[in-house]
Amino acid sequence: MIPRRLQIGMWDQFTEERWERLADKHISGMEICSFPNREALVEVSDFCRNQRIAFGVHAPILREGGYRLPQVNAPEPEIFREALEQITAEVQLASSMGADYMLFHYPFYPVFQEPFAPYPRLPDPEHRYSYNQLSKPKFREMSKRLFEFLCELQVRYGQRIVLEHDFFGDYEDVFVDSFHAYPEIGFVLDTARLDIARRAFHGFDPYYFLDRMASQVYSVHYSNVFYDEDKFTHHLPVLPEHDHDVNHGDAYAYLRYLADRNSRFHVTFEHNASLITRQQLQQIYDRTAFMLQEQGGHVLIRP
Repeated sequence: MIPRRLQIGMWDQFTEERWERLADKHISGMEICSFPNREALVEVSDFCRNQRIAFGVHAPILREGGYRLPQVNAPEPEIFREALEQITAEVQLASSMGADYMLFHYPFYPVFQEPFAPYPRLPDPEHRYSYNQLSKPKFREMSKRLFEFLCELQVRYGQRIVLEHDFFGDYEDVFVDSFHAYPEIGFVLDTARLDIARRAFHGFDPYYFLDRMASQVYSVHYSNVFYDEDKFTHHLPVLPEHDHDVNHGDAYAYLRYLADRNSRFHVTFEHNASLITRQQLQQIYDRTAFMLQEQGGHVLIRP
């Protein structure tokens, strides 16, 4: 049985002090993103190698151009070409640093149109595609081109590539079909975005989606959401007292449901740990590790 990792997020900059503040015996990996320069990447890569800690990369790997994600399903040829160039450069750099995986969002831009719950933090019309801009046949075509390209790139650089879901509206069947047609590309589930989709888009069933995607999940971004009337706050720690609170998302329930169907995926705590005490953070790690092991998985413990 392959041991699964529990990971912390280490965005913007790595320091050993931050690692010691967030890590414990259950934490055997990290996910990095938006580092200032290549020297900072070398520093975190050396630390992980020396400590026998795995790390993955969430695009963008460097913040030189700001927080810019490649538009992987852009119907405009020039924008799609630029996206593939960015992907290639980031995969090559991640591979040279010894990353376990390189993560991109898909679809991006997200694709959906009204009606949906008017949450102000959902992507605005300038940062999403409507069905008129990206039809389902065109989305299927762009997905096929993207996945074929990623499979080739993965082989060329020996670098695992994974895709985290963004909002896909009524194009769920195309999304699911793409991962099953190209199982070499791992899927990253985001429990917060899954719950937002449930509340924002009428008819979306997160458990049906999990049933269809469970076998493809490589890792989970684990955090919760708080809803207050017409707005939400995300990247919250998943606390036990929120399990049955209607104002919070169902992150823990999703993770348990998925763990019953897949015993291999890793978990990244993609939450704002400054909102809770060290004792609460330790309880979250313990609770997560216990649940995953109870469901039949094996969580790696650092000596």
